Amino acid sequence: MIAKMNRRHFAALVLLIFAGAGWSAFAGPKASRETAADSSTAVTSDSSLQLSGQELWSMNCQRCHNMRSPEMYSDAQWDVIVHHMRVRANITGAEQRAIADFLKSGSH
Repeated sequence: MIAKMNRRHFAALVLLIFAGAGWSAFAGPKASRETAADSSTAVTSDSSLQLSGQELWSMNCQRCHNMRSPEMYSDAQWDVIVHHMRVRANITGAEQRAIADFLKSGSH
């Protein structure tokens, strides 16, 4: 009876060790990938501060959208449209403002 119980404890211990090792193997690379993604985003957002709204629009929006006449929408409508697309296009707030300013500059 004691030998049977010791085998079960041993088996449970081995299972926990393998589960912990497996968790580390899967969680470790993900954590480093997130760090790498964070740092690449920081580089992108720093370098995008130097780009004009027109350049940002070309890089982010033109992939899916044709250029519309800026007079098609009011300034407030452009703000809403670009704000909505910010999440979908994964752009920063500064990039959003630059793109919106570019689109609104043509409507005056």
